[in-house]
Amino acid sequence: KDLAPAKTVFWFPSDGGGFPLGCENVLRKMDLPIAMSMYAKNQVKKDFNIDSAYIPHAIEPDVYYPLTEQQRLELKAKWGLSNKFVVGVVARNQGRKMLDRTVKAFAIACKEIPEAILLMHTDKFDPASYFNFDSLINKLGIQNRVAFTGMRYFKGFNYKQMNEVYNLMDIFLLGTSGEGFGIPTVEAMSAGITVLVTDYTTTEEIVTRNKSGEAIKLVDELLGNWNVERGLMDIKDCAEKIIKMYKNPELRKEYGKNGRQAVLREYTWPIVAKQFNEVLTDLANGKKNFVG
Repeated sequence: KDLAPAKTVFWFPSDGGGFPLGCENVLRKMDLPIAMSMYAKNQVKKDFNIDSAYIPHAIEPDVYYPLTEQQRLELKAKWGLSNKFVVGVVARNQGRKMLDRTVKAFAIACKEIPEAILLMHTDKFDPASYFNFDSLINKLGIQNRVAFTGMRYFKGFNYKQMNEVYNLMDIFLLGTSGEGFGIPTVEAMSAGITVLVTDYTTTEEIVTRNKSGEAIKLVDELLGNWNVERGLMDIKDCAEKIIKMYKNPELRKEYGKNGRQAVLREYTWPIVAKQFNEVLTDLANGKKNFVG
C-alpha cells in the first residue's frame, strides 16, 4: 500500500506545569501527536487547543515482579539489610529529581524509625550531579543511615539486579519536581512495592487513582528552565508519610497489591502495542484516532 506522503506521529511527555517554550509548534506539525500521559494530553488541549491521542508507557511485568516474603528476607540478608526498613530511590541526581529534599525528608523520618535505611540507586559520583551527597549526608548526621547500590552512570544494573533492588524496598520514594511518565514508579509498582511520589504531573493517574501509594503534598511551584513550572514537594509531609507507611504494614501490602494489578491492567507492552497498532493503522487509512 502506498502511504506517501509519510504520516508523522510524536509520542511525547510533559514533566512540568507547561510546555517548554515553542514545543507546541512541533506538535502542530505532526499528523497525530500521542501523549504518554493523560496529564500531557489534557495539558496540550488546555494550553494550545491541540488534540492528541493517549498511549501510556509500559514495562515487562515478568521482569519486575514481587518476590515471596522468604525470598525478600534472604535478599535483604544478602545485601546486609536484615531487619531494616528500606526506603528506596531510583533516580539520577539531576535537579529535576530533587534528591536533596528526599534526603532531608528521610533525615527527619529516620529519627522516628531506628531501623530505617535510605537505599539510593543513583551514582553519587555522577559528574552531572547537582549537589554532593556526602556533604549533605554528613551535614544531616545520617552517615550510617544511607546506602548506595553501587551503580555508575556509565554502567547500569541488568534487569535481574534491578528487580532485586526494588524487592529490597519496603517503600519506593520519589520526591521529584515532575515526571513525563514515571517509569521507575511503575517498575516499583510491578514489583508490588508501595510508592510515595510528589503530587504533581502524572502522580494522580499512576499512583493515587490506582491506590498504589500516596502523593506527597506540594509546598510550592518554582519556575524552571524554558519557563516550565516545577513542583516542590513538602519535606515535612514526605517524612510523615514515610513514618505512616512504616507503621502500617498491612496498608503497604494493599498498596503493593493494587500497584501490581494496575500494571497488569494498563502498563504492559502487549496492551500498549495493541493501542499503537490501532492508532497507526487508522492513521495509515486516513483516520485520526484520538484514543484515551
